[in-house]
Amino acid sequence: MSEFFDNMNRAKVDMNSEPVVKFENVCKTYTLYKNDQERFRALFKKPKNPILHKALDHVSLEIHKGEAVGIMGDNGCGKSTLLKTITGVTFPDEGSVTVHGMVAALLELTSGFSAEMTGRENIYLKGYILGLDDDQIKVIEENVVDFAELGDYIDQPVRTYSSGMKMRLGFSINVNISPDILVVDEALAVGDAAFKAKCKNKIREIIETGVTVLYVSHNASSVEEICERSVYMKKGHIIFDGPTHETHLVYLVDKRQMMIKKRERRIKKLEELIATSDNKEDIIAAQSVIPKHKDAIERLKQDLAQYEQELKEYREEHYSNANQ
Repeated sequence: MSEFFDNMNRAKVDMNSEPVVKFENVCKTYTLYKNDQERFRALFKKPKNPILHKALDHVSLEIHKGEAVGIMGDNGCGKSTLLKTITGVTFPDEGSVTVHGMVAALLELTSGFSAEMTGRENIYLKGYILGLDDDQIKVIEENVVDFAELGDYIDQPVRTYSSGMKMRLGFSINVNISPDILVVDEALAVGDAAFKAKCKNKIREIIETGVTVLYVSHNASSVEEICERSVYMKKGHIIFDGPTHETHLVYLVDKRQMMIKKRERRIKKLEELIATSDNKEDIIAAQSVIPKHKDAIERLKQDLAQYEQELKEYREEHYSNANQ
């Protein structure tokens, strides 16, 4: 357990309770377009041989009340699409997504603001969008204002705000509405170091209250700080689901294996070029590059061996007694 959880008074998660978020065999496919003109034409005419990207491919997942779950994976693996189906920004093509409770989403913090309205007026606007009434918004209004630390700007039009100020206001609104489920996508990078620490502590407080948290970040240490459980996604599939440190090691092992295979394929292509080309300059260039790829593979293999050993030791430490 990370230092982030030290002395944290968290209620024990009941894994036998009904999930607050449940994915059942969920698929989501996007059509990719070369440019805006092609996207516009597709509104009127079905494109020939469209490029399809399956962001989610038969994903099944259960998350219970009070869990803090991280989502790991490279760009394009389906992390953000997974979160967007929870918040209702997008909908699955197949399968079902069931969500119980109010969701606060720290995805695009500045979305939904009216540029001509003041920051305080936008608190009410966002509150209405989230389904709150006037009395509920009045209860949280000053907490939002105090947390955002915008000073006199809170009563100025949002069009006068910097991007960082708008992000502060968006973050403050979402964390102060007392959500049942908090969805975070790289949203802790808000403001200066002091404000980032304040945001992280606020997330910690929210977790302590039993709110369910889903957190996406490319910073693995950040995920380990906040989440005890994590899911590793790859090409729309869930590859692994377990304790965050173990999930991170699984990701590192898989990543190094992929990088080694990629380098080996490059070497094979260069060797084929050397064997078939009549261009002396191309042959010399290929011969000079191959050793660099081989050196890189050796370094990757050393990293792979280290991560495999760490994963083995982790599993022996945490699972060997359970199997006895």
